[in-house]
Amino acid sequence: MSSLSRMLAVLDLLTAEAPAWTAEAVAQKLDCSLPTAYRYVRELAAAGLLRRGSSGTYVLGPRAIELDYQMRVTDPVLLAGRGAFQSLCETTGCDVVLASVYGDRVITIHQLQGSEGVSATYGRGRRMPLFRGMLSKVLLAAMPRAQLRRLHRLHEAEARKEAFAKDWDTLLANLKAIRSAGHCVSYGELDPDLVGVAVPLVSREHEIEAALGLIITRKRFAMTDLERMLQGLNEAVVQIIAGLSAAESKPGLPVKPAAKASAATKSAATNPTATEHH
Repeated sequence: MSSLSRMLAVLDLLTAEAPAWTAEAVAQKLDCSLPTAYRYVRELAAAGLLRRGSSGTYVLGPRAIELDYQMRVTDPVLLAGRGAFQSLCETTGCDVVLASVYGDRVITIHQLQGSEGVSATYGRGRRMPLFRGMLSKVLLAAMPRAQLRRLHRLHEAEARKEAFAKDWDTLLANLKAIRSAGHCVSYGELDPDLVGVAVPLVSREHEIEAALGLIITRKRFAMTDLERMLQGLNEAVVQIIAGLSAAESKPGLPVKPAAKASAATKSAATNPTATEHH
């Protein structure tokens, strides 16, 4: 691990359960010298990523808020999907969620609340369980085999706790079923009263590896047409990818959602090439 990676690892220590850390605690946790830990926290504080708390501790700094805002207003996928997300939310009444893979974690990067006002545990910015929930499962199913193998080995202890991924062969079989279906439905896996439906949003051309989903209550899902939900999700995927293509043809201009996607784009969106890597 490089010195920069170790320094940034300090930020991973700050969680809702442990939001404040001293340099001494950082040194012990990262197994580095105390002078090195002090250097890490000083440099992170100078960059605004940390700030001094009470009793010699450091907490998350205001730069994180600034970066979050910059991502929301500049991320190409969020810009291209703005209209599609809003339309999907209004027509279904469901929460619309978008998650992506960052390193070895799955994180919700966008969420719109629907008319039901459901309260999902894993909202925007939360790290998702890797082998549980519709978003994570769809993302795993879309991964190249080598990347999936690395994640499974790295998080083998977590995988063993889930029937879905208790061993490599079981994981492969379950992911094959998701790829074949083109979507994943999860019943109460993250919140007992909620159902999640997700499809892949994958484009190697645009370097996208994401999952788009809807969250709905169990009661309402029992009275809802799943095919219509999937149709709405897949149409949104087509619009987002078309919007990205349109933006790339006009460099320097803001990304805008495309009004209509070609048949070729729709085929690529609903049948991502990532499924060929397994």
